[in-house]
Amino acid sequence: MSSIVGGVGQLWAEDTYNAALSLFWEGRRLEMAETRQAESQQAFQRSLAMTERLLATDAANPDLQTLKTWNLFRLRRYVDTVVYAQSVLNSRQDYRILETMAEALYFLGKNDEALSAFSRYFTLSPENDDRSSSAYYYVGEIYFRIKKYEHADIAFSTAVALEKNMYYWWYRLGIVKEVLGQYRRAYEAFNTSLSLKSNFKPALDAKERVKAKSSL
Repeated sequence: MSSIVGGVGQLWAEDTYNAALSLFWEGRRLEMAETRQAESQQAFQRSLAMTERLLATDAANPDLQTLKTWNLFRLRRYVDTVVYAQSVLNSRQDYRILETMAEALYFLGKNDEALSAFSRYFTLSPENDDRSSSAYYYVGEIYFRIKKYEHADIAFSTAVALEKNMYYWWYRLGIVKEVLGQYRRAYEAFNTSLSLKSNFKPALDAKERVKAKSSL
């Protein structure tokens, strides 16, 4: 174990794209654990600092530019994410940067701009891009926010079709189905959410609520 830790430490001691990327993914791993948020933020900060040092001598490197937007976003620096992403997109289009910028715009409450960026992302990205499911989820949340529930239904349905193990996404699909009066389908979506996380109270409450609204 000590040799592994030493090897990782040595990797991170050098400024390389792979080292900065490893730090980012370490941050993502720590982010998944609710009790390790401070550590995850530190990993993102270290990754960002290394990325910016590398960009100082390789400013047009597309992978470094993308990694910078990822770190800024994970640090919840949404305005900085948008500003830097737009500066890159002014000279070239990159679907990875577009998707991250779109998510940042969502968190800033800029619904129209976020939808526009997501639309450009869908146009440019490969069909099997690993961020497409998340992009459809956020599009669903935007449409729900602006009360275009049929559009939200389509987006959430696409998100869960692409990635079936996200309990919260199934719950949100159930909510929009409930709003649309599709109680049986809402009930099924809440059931699926609970099959993935059996103690998720919002889905438990929602399941009972739609059951009471219909003849289920």
